[in-house]
Formats: sequence, structure tokens, C-alpha cells
Amino acid sequence: MYEVKDLSEVPFSDITACMRKAFSDYYVKMELGDEALNHRFTGENVRYDLSCGVFVEEELVALLLNAVGEYNGEKVAFDAATGVVPKHRRKGLYTKMMDFCMVLLRQQDFAYYGLEVIQTNEPAVVTYRKMGLEVVKEYACFRGNARKSAQGTSSFREQAILEFPLEKLESLMYDTPSFENRSEVIQAFPEDYLVMYTGTPENCDAFILYQKNNGHIKQWGRKEGELTRLGQLIVNLSRRFQDIRLHNITFADQALIEHLEELGFNHFCDQYEMKMDC
Repeated sequence: MYEVKDLSEVPFSDITACMRKAFSDYYVKMELGDEALNHRFTGENVRYDLSCGVFVEEELVALLLNAVGEYNGEKVAFDAATGVVPKHRRKGLYTKMMDFCMVLLRQQDFAYYGLEVIQTNEPAVVTYRKMGLEVVKEYACFRGNARKSAQGTSSFREQAILEFPLEKLESLMYDTPSFENRSEVIQAFPEDYLVMYTGTPENCDAFILYQKNNGHIKQWGRKEGELTRLGQLIVNLSRRFQDIRLHNITFADQALIEHLEELGFNHFCDQYEMKMDC
């Protein structure tokens, strides 16, 4: 009844149709249209020949999309999206897809396979552990707006990232950006992003790097003692966009997590990053 195949020849419209059915009852709703999803997956370097889906006759009823890239100096593969249409769940389809994809990935000399999962999704966490994945990091995710709760700053500058020395920002980051926020994704479509910062390009006090069409913050950082400056930049962005998002803040940066809660942002979920050797 079920057949697992790679997605290299599958129309993107079929992939998105399956995703919308699979995520129809999910905790985090799918809000992107087909064009925006295609743009996102292109930037993340999703490889459809290294991804797979489950078919019932010609209908795609489950999928596992894998992105690949350089991360922390290693060649890795990462789960960009996984979904199973509700009526086909609890039939072992995820295990079938993982087994299929791992055969493909192990032929490509990847260092490890990783994914992110919402911590309250206990069935998925249990399944991933059974597959051999282990928790390596915990992240907090926020969304909302702070323009009514705090003051921003007028002492800031803003530039396109093509005009900015991005390497100067690395020392300001509390931790390496998550896979979905890595610099490779940003540099795939540099025209999509802006940097807002205080100080100078060569000597920033704080910065946020965000998508200019929706205000989603992809990277952020500050010098020691400049948490307030970082918060002010986020408030500035709140004046332009109603729904500001910061996903994947490491649990180790409790100061930033507490500051965002004080600003009134919604701490809407926490995630695990999990991985296993290929």
C-alpha cells in the first residue's frame, strides 16, 4: 500500500499540498504560501534527491525534507520539515522515511544528521530517541511586539548586509546560530536582509539581522553589558512590524530570555536540537 520514494521528480505543488494537510492540526501553523516556502527551502538548501515521501498510489501522504550545508565546520544534513497526513499517522511511516533517507545520506559522507523538535511533542521526541538521535541543545522561541511596553533608541544605524562586514558580528553572538539561522541561509539571498545596530560596523555594541519583508530576526548579539541596547533595537523593529519573531535562543542565554519576557514577547514554545552520527 505504501511506497517510499525520493522527491526529486515530485512537483513542488504536491509537496506543499501534503505539508498543509500534515500541519493542519500542528501546534505551530503553516503560514507561508507556496512561493515563500520555495524561497525558504531554496535558501536552506533543501535537497529533494536526499529527501523522501510516502505515496499511496499517486498521492503524497507523508514527507521528510532534508537540507544540507556547512555547519560549525562540518558537512551536515538537517531535517527541514517532516509531516504525515493525519489519517496516515501511527503506521510507522516516519521510520520508513528515516530508513530510506539514511541510506541516501550515508552515501554522501555527512558528519551527522540533525533536527529540531518542539519539546512538548513527546511522541516525536520518543520516536527520534528510538531512531538514535540525542538532545544536544535547547532553544526558546519568541514572537510578539514590544512597542507599547518599552522605549527603543534613536541612536542606531541600518545597512544592507552586502554593505556590512558580517564577520565583525560573530564575537557578539552568545552562541552559534541554529542551523536554520546560519549564515549560509542568509547569504543565499542577501537582498532579503538588513542589519540594525548601535555603534559602528567595525565596533558594534548590539545588532539584529532581520528579514526586511516581515521583521523576523535571524541573528542577534551584543557586547557584555549591552543587553538593554539589544532590547532597544528589538523595540525599534516592533514599531515597523506587528509580529516580531526570534526563534532558537539558546537556553544558556537566560538573560536575553528573561529580557524578552519583560518586554512582553510571547515565549510560545521551546525546542530541542537533536542529532546522530551518519
